[in-house]
Amino acid sequence: MYDTLIVGMGPAGMSAGVYAKRAGLKTIMLEKNTPGGLINITNLVDNYLGFDNITGPELAYKMFEHVKNNEVEYKIEEVTKIKKEENHFIVTTNKNTYTTKTVILAGGRSPIKAPIEDRLKNIKISRCSICDAPLYKNKDVLVIGGGNSAFEEGIYLSDFAKKLIIVTRHEVKADKELVTEAKKRKNIEIIENDEVTDIIEENDRYNVKLKEKNLIVDGIFSYIGYSPSTEYLSNLGIIEDNGYIKTNETETKIKGIYACGDIIEKDVYQIITAGSEGAVAALKAKKYIKEVQE
Repeated sequence: MYDTLIVGMGPAGMSAGVYAKRAGLKTIMLEKNTPGGLINITNLVDNYLGFDNITGPELAYKMFEHVKNNEVEYKIEEVTKIKKEENHFIVTTNKNTYTTKTVILAGGRSPIKAPIEDRLKNIKISRCSICDAPLYKNKDVLVIGGGNSAFEEGIYLSDFAKKLIIVTRHEVKADKELVTEAKKRKNIEIIENDEVTDIIEENDRYNVKLKEKNLIVDGIFSYIGYSPSTEYLSNLGIIEDNGYIKTNETETKIKGIYACGDIIEKDVYQIITAGSEGAVAALKAKKYIKEVQE
């Protein structure tokens, strides 16, 4: 039996893993994809303390190295169900079943698909500028979205693209600094209060139909927000109507289950806050185990 099992290896999960291991807890971390979470597809992180300028994948790698240096056990498996039994939990994955005294949920969020994507199955829409930007050197690119992610990734893409167009259904919601930087770029055009109504592939390019005009582009990227990865927790009764988990300093409604990072309901979704919450969750798990044992 493990003392704590951590679901997710993003900044919150890896922070929880390091703190739990250093607190002497028998710990295992489970991640369904790649350690690092969404920062793996973030081209630049310039607001994380200690690093003036670092790419998302570099920061993810450094965090993962920290985990490995502390010899925290981890496996690449997807958690499908968690069940409480007396004073412990049964965690089922796509490969194994684990027993643990406490659970720390740090599964993060996933990108939301643009509404039009469900009926355009064969159209390639990318969500990783750092992965795909070189494919569009000196080409025309469309970015769907008006928040920080759309502008951050759009600015990065503009270093490659001949022309980059940002389209948002509403008014721009990105931070002022990002909008100012985007407007400085001569190859960036911003279209507000419009939306993509159809996309037709024509001669290896895309005819993108908006409400007001048509655009011809070579590539399409989408950054319209995120949804919490909490579907597998439906049986526990800890998910709010919006899909997030409400916590009291990482404590959920169920004693012994903690949540941290982007799956919890909060005001600030940042790497540094996720890391802090992971540390708090691990220390609370340690305290809970001690209380139960006594």
